[in-house]
Amino acid sequence: MKQLFNLIITLAIALFLSGVAQSKVIPIEDFAKKSQFKSAKVSPDGEHIAFTYEDGSEVKLAVMNVADNKILTSFEVGDEREVVSFHWVNNERVLMLAANITGWLDGADKDYRLVAGNIDGTKRIQLWDFQRSWISFISPLKDDDRRILVGKSHWSEKGGVKLHRMDVYTGQLLYNTDSPKPIGGPDARIRSIDVDLNEVPRVAIEHDPVDRNNISDDVSTIHIKDLQGNWTTLKLPVKHEGIPVVGGIGFNLTNDKFYFVSNHDLDHEGVTGLFELDLKTRKIKFLHRHPDVDINGGLYGAQGEVVGVTYEPGYPEYFYLSDDSVAKEVAFHKSLRASFQGQDIIMTAYSDDNKLAMVRTYSDRNPGDFFLFNRENNKAKYIASSLPHIKPEIMASVEPFIMTARDGLKMYGQLTIPNGVKPKDLPLIIFPHGGPYGATDRWGFDWRAQLLANRGYLVLQLNYRGSGGYGKDFEEAGSGEWGAKMQDDITDATHWAINKGLADKNRICIHGISYGGYASMQAVVKEPDLYKCSIPEAGPYEIDLQWAKADSFRNNSKAGENYKRYSFGSEEGVTHERSPVYHVDKLKAALLIVHGEEDVRVPIDNAYLLEEKLKEAGKEYDTFYREDGHGFQKVEYRIESFEKILDFLDEHIGK
Repeated sequence: MKQLFNLIITLAIALFLSGVAQSKVIPIEDFAKKSQFKSAKVSPDGEHIAFTYEDGSEVKLAVMNVADNKILTSFEVGDEREVVSFHWVNNERVLMLAANITGWLDGADKDYRLVAGNIDGTKRIQLWDFQRSWISFISPLKDDDRRILVGKSHWSEKGGVKLHRMDVYTGQLLYNTDSPKPIGGPDARIRSIDVDLNEVPRVAIEHDPVDRNNISDDVSTIHIKDLQGNWTTLKLPVKHEGIPVVGGIGFNLTNDKFYFVSNHDLDHEGVTGLFELDLKTRKIKFLHRHPDVDINGGLYGAQGEVVGVTYEPGYPEYFYLSDDSVAKEVAFHKSLRASFQGQDIIMTAYSDDNKLAMVRTYSDRNPGDFFLFNRENNKAKYIASSLPHIKPEIMASVEPFIMTARDGLKMYGQLTIPNGVKPKDLPLIIFPHGGPYGATDRWGFDWRAQLLANRGYLVLQLNYRGSGGYGKDFEEAGSGEWGAKMQDDITDATHWAINKGLADKNRICIHGISYGGYASMQAVVKEPDLYKCSIPEAGPYEIDLQWAKADSFRNNSKAGENYKRYSFGSEEGVTHERSPVYHVDKLKAALLIVHGEEDVRVPIDNAYLLEEKLKEAGKEYDTFYREDGHGFQKVEYRIESFEKILDFLDEHIGK
């Protein structure tokens, strides 16, 4: 940990001394603008690119020609809705999963819709409404331009998955008789099915709770299709109580090895590792695990074969398979990384002839660039940038750190370090993420942190207990600790920055959105002498009011009560005790309350009640409210809010 901290200081000093580090003031508008390119995939024939982009309150999908970058069509999905994911199903048609933009709190109704349309804008149709069954895309079925392979989970089957072929022009479903069947008790379910590179179902994961009242007797079974086409089974040796994490990554070129991530081999619910299942010998081989962080996902070659995995212990890192069969693809990936030094790369899609690869590059300073890479001539054609007006060379660097909480729990975080200043005794902004459970801050470009750093503020983001990506144990460590140990973690991170000499103890502010807004308010009533100011945005400040009025659990009160119990425990009076509105008499910090008047995720009633209690206590405060939702979507409100925020910061912790 000391070595990582010393690296932070070394890099920051190097930036200060170098000509690259600049302190030019960048207009707020440059940071507030919406992304022009969020994700992109090349068509099977390599002639078109489908991409998502932000427009007003929507995330839309458009299709462009590769030859001339001309936009053919754009698909709208409705106000406050987004294209969550998309797939090319043939050269003329795109499949889209659309949903409500709901922010971070669990349980909100996403109102998913599966839709498809031709690249000329014709034959658009809703294929599925998800009212009674969940549909998940599995494979495009390259030998059938009209159908795709999907997994269907009916609500009455409690998570069980069955294979179907879906007509992408009509939505008609045909049951695939090749679906494996559970072998366990009446509550056993097939949870996932993976197809090999020939789109043949080969591996499925079954979970059987046996006795639902006893988590120690759960059984996980792997279904394997043998070389003769028969489904066989293999019990997964689980060494801890409860349901293990098991997720398929993919197959090798010869389809006789299956790679998956899991924590089944641990005696606790720790981080996932990478495993290889030999489909011939039926033996499972452990390949890789980082001691602190989960596997993020797979790396794939041109034909879809697994060549490695990604994980992020601070910076993005890779584990590559050592098989000779993937050596060429591993070398290609390494060469791309070498070509884009200081950046991470994501391969989003290949053309069917494997000649063209869609590549996204990004870094802490770069929001993202998209290239179409030709593997025949090793040339990359620039397609677009997420935020083309952003100049990476004048952005701030983001450096990871590791700290230990007061109870010994190891935690990761990151610092956005302003350019042109020594990393010593800086004004500090603590910026906790929303969620809280399962969410995480990753290394990359964060427009809000960059804007604050551009104005000379050191920004600290901590993945406190309950955050995702560090194993189930770490996430479960946040259970019952909303506003308690989770808040202590943020306090400990603040002291860490002070003790390391990075932050001026008299110039510290905290600012967050959603749960981060809650944490920003809770911080200044729980630790009134630590922070000079606080900017809570869209936060729930009275817990019972939030649970009663938010849209998160409006149609599922039982789920809402379960989530409240998970967050706070069941002790009488705990939600009152951890609602910061009832402790504003302790407030000493300057306060700016930011909220959207149309927020249904965290209703503005939270802010109104907070105002009421502040007035009763005789406390001064300021507000910024606008007619917008959970986190300002309108660019003009983003700009206005940050004009207000920057003036507030300058007054209280600026020079």
